[in-house]
Parts: sequence; C-alpha cells; structure tokens
Amino acid sequence: MVLKFFLFFLVLISFSTFAETLTKEENIYFSFIDLNNDNNISFNEADQILKLIFQLLDEDNNKMITKEEIIELKNIIISLS
Repeated sequence: MVLKFFLFFLVLISFSTFAETLTKEENIYFSFIDLNNDNNISFNEADQILKLIFQLLDEDNNKMITKEEIIELKNIIISLS
C-alpha cells in the first residue's frame, strides 16, 4: 500500500535528481498529504490520503478507478497549481 502511494505521488510530481528545494507545485502536493502540518508525511497520513483520493475518484463506488476518473484528478491537480 505504501509503495503504491509513493509511486502515485512520484507520478504526480516532477522533480530534479539533485533538487535542494521543492517547487511550488510539489509544496502544494506535500501540504495536501501532510494532514497535521508537521512537515512530515507519516504512514497514517499517506494511507488516509490514498483512501480519500480513491473514494473521491470512484464516483460510482464500484471499487475501481477508470481512466476518465484519473483525467478528472489530473484536471483538479492542474487547477491547484
């Protein structure tokens, strides 16, 4: 589950191999996942966000996410930046 979350997180953000700071967009993603704003992402926070995202995307509650639902997430993320 954690591996899936981090793969999901890495797909959503672009980063430099030798970056020293997060971009504005990456800070938005980090802040979204850091639910208690302690500048750390715990396993529980990652798990909660993954479940929340899945629930938000799975509009028909069929326990599956379609490509169309992913496109909707992509458009939401783009609107945040």
